[in-house]
Amino acid sequence: MNKNCDYEVQRLMDSLNMGVILLDKDGIIRMCNRRAEEITGISISAGESHPAGKIEDGDIVIIADSKMGEDDGNLSAEDLKMLNIKDGEIREGDVIIAMGVYKNEKVRPIYKAMREHQLSTPMTVEAVYYGFRIFVSVDTVKHETLISVNDKKYRMGYFSAVGNMVVIDGATGEIKFFQARGYSVRNEDAGGLLRGKPYMEKEAGYSRIEVTGRNYFDVFDDSAVASELFAVLDGRSDGFLERIYEINKRPFICSVVPCHGMGECPENGVYLILEAAENLERLLSDRNEIIHQLEQKASENEVEHTGDFPEEPFENFAGVSSQIREVKYMAYKASRSKFNVIITGESGTGKSMLARDIHNAGTPGAPFIEVNCNAIAPSLFESELFGYVGGAFTGARAEGKIGFFEAADKGTIFLDEIGDIPMDIQVKLLHVLQDKIIYRVGSSKPVKIDVRVIAATNRNLEEEVAAGRFRQDLFYRINVFPIEIPPIRDRKSDLYILITKLMKRICETYGMEMKQFSGGALRKLLSYDWPGNVRELENVIERAVTICDSNIIYIEHLRIGRQKEPVTMKEHLAMEEARVLETALLKYQGDKHKAMEELDMSKSVFYDKLKKYGIKY
Repeated sequence: MNKNCDYEVQRLMDSLNMGVILLDKDGIIRMCNRRAEEITGISISAGESHPAGKIEDGDIVIIADSKMGEDDGNLSAEDLKMLNIKDGEIREGDVIIAMGVYKNEKVRPIYKAMREHQLSTPMTVEAVYYGFRIFVSVDTVKHETLISVNDKKYRMGYFSAVGNMVVIDGATGEIKFFQARGYSVRNEDAGGLLRGKPYMEKEAGYSRIEVTGRNYFDVFDDSAVASELFAVLDGRSDGFLERIYEINKRPFICSVVPCHGMGECPENGVYLILEAAENLERLLSDRNEIIHQLEQKASENEVEHTGDFPEEPFENFAGVSSQIREVKYMAYKASRSKFNVIITGESGTGKSMLARDIHNAGTPGAPFIEVNCNAIAPSLFESELFGYVGGAFTGARAEGKIGFFEAADKGTIFLDEIGDIPMDIQVKLLHVLQDKIIYRVGSSKPVKIDVRVIAATNRNLEEEVAAGRFRQDLFYRINVFPIEIPPIRDRKSDLYILITKLMKRICETYGMEMKQFSGGALRKLLSYDWPGNVRELENVIERAVTICDSNIIYIEHLRIGRQKEPVTMKEHLAMEEARVLETALLKYQGDKHKAMEELDMSKSVFYDKLKKYGIKY
């Protein structure tokens, strides 16, 4: 094919609204269209410029790092010594804001370090440093860093981590370097620059790096998608369509497609087709809304540290958002004490799971008794909670029965939906919490107990108190250590991680090969608000895995949205029956005979039920 035709192919590729990168059999980039350059940072658009250079002694360096050690250049505490920051408490995973003079041990730096899990509001530092008005912010909710020098702002958004940096020339006072998107492609990470690596020129308006003719690994990291690319080049794979992968620590919806000598496509080449997944998540989670007024201020030389904590006991709560990290941190703190805990949040957010995790982290092996308060008849509350002696009432066992509180002695009792406890029982519960003594129904003999109470509710108990439906003194007694679990719609940045974790857990539980969502299916999952939260999401994924025969789940396999909510007992039973059928099919990977045997159903009844509930097999 002649050069004019190749030019037309390139022009066609540049017109596409998705990134396209072409590799030859040796892994050399033969073509990269304009969209791929934009979303990977190979080309950038900036209102300012600066020449090539490197950080020199005496330059003022400003850093905003959202997670030290996980940004592209692995910024470390050792690197910070270049700014005269020598603090043994700073460690990998910290959020770091720092400003200092490069390689000058006589000048005091200004810095702040904090664990990300506590950042429900932006972490900020504001100071006049060597005559420059400097403001720095790391917002882990909006996933954005900001460095402002004399009101000139340099923002950088991120998905998992970023190391934003601005350098002021120590001799002229001019901005000699500012960070921009795609800095990993240009080898301009903060850690590397502090170690002496040079940076490239940025032109005002539009700058790009020439990548044609370079090896793939000169531009992109050795990630999972790289393995897929070279598997196609080696003839070990036929590629795939629309899967999520990270490239240079940013997520993309990727397709890998073999090509065979068309236009610029070499013999045995491969196309990498990209769509920026992070843009979709940012749109969904409103990360680009107007920045809230920043409240935290840091004085000169302020340093703040918070204790580290093990996250392993709380790994069921998937996510990296500041909201979910704060939940994990508060849960860890709760597990270290015997205070009463109240967990709030909408239905399906995982309140009972968190209660059990708190118990297991603090008192593993001790009793954990879960009580669903809205499942107990009002007349049975007292005997269920506190037990009874023989003959206490008609129908009572002759030997009596211990209640939930006695069963939980030396451990934890979890009172789920505590707002449903009747007022007369609330009075007795208050006395139990105050005195640590119970009385079995029909007995005047006190029984001492040592029980830690964790309560949960999806109601607003303060409103219930105001309405006279919940005792104020009991509310104060259980509200010692409140933890609120946010709904999925308020932490959309965690949704992809949550989907992946649930998929893995479901496939492992039922002994199935791991499945993937297509790009279309993933978009549908990410764009839904999930009013039923994690419980609803898990049900949707379970059903999709049940009815999908291949390893790719497509949009047609998903049943999401406004299905009719059950109202009558008949409708509730029908929904539960459909769920049991789907779970049995999932357990036996679609083997209908084994599902029928487990459910003890005849073939005709089984198939009639599948047809009735629209369960495809």
